[in-house]
Amino acid sequence: MIGVLIASAVVMLSSACTTHPLGSSTPSPKPRATESPVTIPIASPEPVTAGIFDPAHVMQVLGPAVAEIIVTFSGGGGIGSGFVIAHQNGVSYLVTNNHVVANATRVVVLMPDGRHFTASVKGTDPIQDIAVVQVSDATLPIAQFGDSTKLVVGQQVVAIGSPLGNQSTVTAGIISSLHRTISTTATSGIPAEALPDVLQTDAAINPGNSGGPLADIDGNVIGVNTAAETAGQGIGYAIPSLIAKRIAQDLIAGRTPGHPYIGVCYEPEDAALANGTNLSGYGVLVTGALPGTPAARAGLAAGDVIEKVDSVSLNNGETLGGAIQLHSPGDTVQLTIVRGGNPTTIPLTLADRSSASSAATCQATPSP
Repeated sequence: MIGVLIASAVVMLSSACTTHPLGSSTPSPKPRATESPVTIPIASPEPVTAGIFDPAHVMQVLGPAVAEIIVTFSGGGGIGSGFVIAHQNGVSYLVTNNHVVANATRVVVLMPDGRHFTASVKGTDPIQDIAVVQVSDATLPIAQFGDSTKLVVGQQVVAIGSPLGNQSTVTAGIISSLHRTISTTATSGIPAEALPDVLQTDAAINPGNSGGPLADIDGNVIGVNTAAETAGQGIGYAIPSLIAKRIAQDLIAGRTPGHPYIGVCYEPEDAALANGTNLSGYGVLVTGALPGTPAARAGLAAGDVIEKVDSVSLNNGETLGGAIQLHSPGDTVQLTIVRGGNPTTIPLTLADRSSASSAATCQATPSP
C-alpha cells in the first residue's frame, strides 16, 4: 500500500457486515509457522460484456460454496459471509473479510446445505481486509477464482452473501468502475480501513455481505465484497480476486503477507486540477517523498507527474495504488514521469509497508 494522504475528498463507507454493540475482545490471531503451500487455481476467461446473463446459473455454480459466517464477540456478535477456496489435510479453508472475524471469540460457518462448523481463524490481514478461517471437513464445495485483471467496466456481476442475516441472497449488477481507493470509518468495534485498489459495483452490498463473493457470469469469484457507500445508492466495493488470492495463499501457508509500498505524497490529477495546478502530462502530481522510502531513494520530487507504472497508464480511473498492488515488496518497477515538462523513466524498488515510519506522513496540499 502507498504511504500517502490524498488531498481530495475521502469516501466514507460502512463495512458490509451485520454487527451488534460490542465490548472488549481478544487480539486477532496471527499467522502460524510456515506450512505446506496450497495452490489456488485461477480461471482466466475473456471478459464478458454481452451475451446471456443468468444469475440463477451463477448461483447454481457458486452458491454451494458460499457460507454464512456467524461471529461472537465479548459483549455482542455479528454476521458476515465467506466462501470455500481450498482443501488440505482434512481441512477446508474459507476466505472472508478481516473485519468480519477480527477480535471474535467464536466463529461458526454455516453452509447452504445446513452443515455447520465451529471454525478457527487461520490468519488475518488487516491491511487488505482479508482473513482465512478453517473447518475440519475437506468435503465442502470449492469456489473458483477468476482473473480480476481482465475485468472491464460494464461487465455484469453477481454478489452472493447473507445480507442482514438472510443466507444465500443474490444481487446482480455491473462493474461500475475499477481501481477505486476507499477509506472506511470505525463503527461498533469494526476497525477503520484504507484500501488502495477496489472494484466498484452497483450490485447491492448490504450489512452481512462482507466477505462474500462478487462473481462473473460463469460463477468465477472476481472480488470479495467489503463495503458499501452510505451517502449514495448503488455503490458497493469489492477487493479484486487476485489480491485476495495472494493474501489468502500467504495466510494458509502461515506467512505474513507483504504489502508493496512507495512512500510518495501525491494528488490525483482531478484533485490537482481542482486546486488550480496546470499539470504537464497526466497521472498523479507528486507533492513530496517521505524520507528513507523507495520514493526518496528513487529521486521522486515535488512537481514530478507520474504517468505510468511499467506499462500501466495512470488515467481512465487507474490509480497509483492499483498499479502496484499485484507486485510484491522487493520488485522493481519502472516509473514514467514528466519532470520540468520532459518525460523520463526511473526505476523504483518497492518496500514493504511494515518498513514505513509511523512518524512520517504526507501533508495535504493547501488549496490556492
